[in-house]
Amino acid sequence: MLQQTATEKPHHSPSILDAFSAGYSDKREHEKDLKYLKDDYSAALQLAADLSSHAKWIPYPFLINRLKKIADEVRTKAELLRIKIVELGGAVPQSAVENREDVEFRVNVRRLAKDMEAHAAFSELLVHQKNNIRDAGVLKIIEMIASEMQNQKDELMDIVMRLS
Repeated sequence: MLQQTATEKPHHSPSILDAFSAGYSDKREHEKDLKYLKDDYSAALQLAADLSSHAKWIPYPFLINRLKKIADEVRTKAELLRIKIVELGGAVPQSAVENREDVEFRVNVRRLAKDMEAHAAFSELLVHQKNNIRDAGVLKIIEMIASEMQNQKDELMDIVMRLS
């Protein structure tokens, strides 16, 4: 029989409960990361559609081009999110993008201002999510999207100001 010295700790093999709880915790973190991705994907698609809808009524081609560029960038980010969802084994959510009717110019400007606020809120949400995401690949995508959306915020503000 082996004798233990005073500084050695007895060997403890993990129990089946330890293995189960660690695996369960990892699975919950994985599911949480997937939920963030799915929610962000749906929000990005709606935001891109909302921004694109303004191209119908804006009277200045250079502003239309700038707005379409931002909407395309948001759509591209949504595609990155979709790819990551699939990579992680998740199902891509079906997004019901709402279409908007054309209305009076001032109402449309107010809608654009609200969409600019939604863009800023989505950007802030991504920044806050970074603290809760465990998967390094997901974190990298969220950080990149949040950074690029911060740059777009000033562009949207300029467009709104020019139309107001």
